Amino acid sequence: MQAYNFFDYKAFIDYHGEDFFGTWHKIYIIFAIVAIVLLCVFLRKASRHSVEIFLKIISIIVPILEACKIVWESSYDIALYGEFNWSGLLPLYTCSMFIYILPIAAWTKGKVRECALAFLTTIGVFAGLTNFFVPPILNTYPFFTYATFTSLYFHTLMVFTGVFLVTTKYYVPNTKSILKAFIPLVCFSAIVIPVNFYLNKIGYYPDYMLYMYGNGAPLLPTLAAFFGGMNLRLVYSLIVMLGYYFIIALFVGIYHVINLFSLMGRKPQSDDVLINS
Repeated sequence: MQAYNFFDYKAFIDYHGEDFFGTWHKIYIIFAIVAIVLLCVFLRKASRHSVEIFLKIISIIVPILEACKIVWESSYDIALYGEFNWSGLLPLYTCSMFIYILPIAAWTKGKVRECALAFLTTIGVFAGLTNFFVPPILNTYPFFTYATFTSLYFHTLMVFTGVFLVTTKYYVPNTKSILKAFIPLVCFSAIVIPVNFYLNKIGYYPDYMLYMYGNGAPLLPTLAAFFGGMNLRLVYSLIVMLGYYFIIALFVGIYHVINLFSLMGRKPQSDDVLINS
């Protein structure tokens, strides 16, 4: 591989996915998981107030950093290709919901906030973990690049945030959390699905939230081709959305089992209020 700089754009790097599940990728996976576990164990007694401060801080920092990344990459796209990358750079992925859910979890109250917290502790953790093992960014950028580091930090923080909320007992998902976590996903999907269809209609081919082609996921491309061949792409999108529901239910079940075996930190203190009812 030719030499490249940390901030180089993909078009200037002779790279063909060599780092995907390579040595540094494996080191990252191990380091991220160990770091999250150790941090959550060490911080499991954090007060409710401390957790809220953490949420408020990252609810400001994360959108700013994501905006910087989009501006950085789109400036190259426009300079080299004359247009914005509508097919891949809009923040409309499942993981992108982290950007929008964080301010809701940090700054709102009541049922709306409960939905945000339920999402962070279920789909948020799932989406982040998925990108630990199959990060799409490593298909186009080497490991030691700005684009890769922003992606890895983002997904690591997603996982840490969800697990941190649970281990501190700030929010422990229960059966009611399944619907609560699904509500923001449905609302976001109501935006993403029309955008996918519109962009495909005018000559772009996005796959935001895997709702069009299921690229990179097991079985989904076959399912997408089957329904697409019958002009039932919308049915496929709705099936994928339903799949998210079952993933939420799975994570709630996992938390319940772990909780039964008393492996999730301290019991709530008198000054803690569990907002998971």
